[in-house]
Amino acid sequence: MRFLTSLHHSKLITRLGSAFAEAYIRLVFRTSKVVRDPPDIDAKLFSEHPQIFAMWHGQFLMVPMIKPETEADIAIIVSRHRDAEMLASILGRFGMSVVRGAGDAGRTQKNRGGPAALRGALRALKGGATFAMTADVPPGPARQAGPGIALLAKLSDCPIVPCAMATSRAFSIRTWSAFTFNLPFSKLAIVVGDPIRVPRHAGSIELEKVRLAVERGLNEVTARAYALAGGKDPLPRVA
Repeated sequence: MRFLTSLHHSKLITRLGSAFAEAYIRLVFRTSKVVRDPPDIDAKLFSEHPQIFAMWHGQFLMVPMIKPETEADIAIIVSRHRDAEMLASILGRFGMSVVRGAGDAGRTQKNRGGPAALRGALRALKGGATFAMTADVPPGPARQAGPGIALLAKLSDCPIVPCAMATSRAFSIRTWSAFTFNLPFSKLAIVVGDPIRVPRHAGSIELEKVRLAVERGLNEVTARAYALAGGKDPLPRVA
């Protein structure tokens, strides 16, 4: 059992697994009919660069493909857990740099690297890189934004830009976020919402309003992406 665990975390398995994942993500993108909202997504993203690029946790599989063809620095947060080495390797294949750590959504019983991740995110943004992160924090609840994203926007003076990607063909697994695997030969929708800005003097009340605005923005772009793709959202918004 110890041998299997060591093999699972070996550099060889990480290298092979990340190569397969990269090929699969590119396959989904290349075999799908891509619809963008707005049509000039690259121009919209560059108008806000650097920014905080927000998404829901269960919907981030295809996010590497939103990276513009034009040269742009993109950093993304990845857990410090050993199982996240594969994810870090995959993202590196798409030219993204990685900041290790995770938010704690107010939980204090375990250090998951939140302060270090915040410092790393600020360094990336101050250095001119757009920073991508999921707004909801493991282990949930899903699609409830944590406080960290609003705080990061305040400290960095960078806008939060909600985005979503959905496909007509996909399946989800029974995780807290209903993590979704997009399938090839689909209709793929990419939606980028309007930027959400945070005043540098914002206090706790204003930050809570921003957190709720992030939730609304992400729910809106997610619903729009599924509508454009003709797919079924595994966690439909309850009116």
